[in-house]
Amino acid sequence: MLVRRSLGEWQELWALRDVTFSVRAGETLGIIGENGSGKSTTLKLLAGILAPDRGSIEIAGRVSSLLELGAGFQGEYTGRENIYLYGVLLGLRRHQIEQRFDDIVAFSELGSMIEYPVKNYSSGMYMRLGFAVAVHLDPDILLIDEVLAVGDAHFQQKCFEYLEGLRAAGRTIVLVSHDLESVRRFCERAIWIDHGRVSADGPPEQTIQSYLDATARRPVRAPGEDYEVPGFGRLTGDVRITSVRLLGNQGETRSLSPQDRLTLEIGYTSDVSSGVGVQVNVFRNDGTHCTDANSYDEGVPLRLKRGSGSVRLTFPRLGLNTGTYDISIGIFDPAAHRFHDFHERRYPFTVRGGHAVVSIDHTWDLEVGAGKRAG
Repeated sequence: MLVRRSLGEWQELWALRDVTFSVRAGETLGIIGENGSGKSTTLKLLAGILAPDRGSIEIAGRVSSLLELGAGFQGEYTGRENIYLYGVLLGLRRHQIEQRFDDIVAFSELGSMIEYPVKNYSSGMYMRLGFAVAVHLDPDILLIDEVLAVGDAHFQQKCFEYLEGLRAAGRTIVLVSHDLESVRRFCERAIWIDHGRVSADGPPEQTIQSYLDATARRPVRAPGEDYEVPGFGRLTGDVRITSVRLLGNQGETRSLSPQDRLTLEIGYTSDVSSGVGVQVNVFRNDGTHCTDANSYDEGVPLRLKRGSGSVRLTFPRLGLNTGTYDISIGIFDPAAHRFHDFHERRYPFTVRGGHAVVSIDHTWDLEVGAGKRAG
């Protein structure tokens, strides 16, 4: 500032612009969107951490928030001391906190670790204590930002069951999450925020589908962008993926059932005549790697000619159960160990039906009496 007589270069960026919505008492609202879209800023405004530059926010009731792991915790204090500190900040008296203390410790499953400084806690322990404190201090409004993704499967299920109880008791809950299936299952309404503006507001199924459709239509990367695949270096660009269609039993679709056939039709343009491998990876929305297909590893020779063409991969029976999924597709040169082109988790689809992770084909047989079989 002194030498250049300047504050430097800067560009005005509105994290949120012209956002208007209301949440009814007792409603469970989900907020979805890509990274940087303004979701967390929205919760910080509702929590009073940030003040709006324009407009106003009206809140009726005591707000408890779980925005970041350990937010508000003092590292040198023990878990016990942080529980009292958090409660006081919410306006509770000491005897009110004492009434809830045992339930908080039991829910967090920290045991004797509650007497240790929280600076020694793992991220999972932070989350368990933060969640336990936030939900047990009788908030009228609970704000949650993505932190449930840190816990193990057992604790996540425990959290959602407790949230169900809070919802049944008439508490208002606002949940920000990338886990679209959790939003679909848990929330009565969902808002999609895109580049700081509300793009959709309605039933979770409709809002999520609008978000997925828009995501699939967006360019994979900016023209000329120098993309690098970890462990494989930069893309050669000799073969480029030009289109991807998801085909179900009734044609092109992004909504399937576990019993449906799924065919990926991958269009390409090639500047070379050479042998290639095609790799397909399927991920669940929470990051679980569900299945792979790799033409080279499976001994399927694919030799391309210059020009355009397409490759088809068919799963005769999908087998995945209810959830939201993404597909990654890459075309690579097996000899050079380099990718020509790679589209990472750019093709979303949803599955409705089933309860477990996958649906595996099976049969039943019953033997009755002396070796008689009934199926």
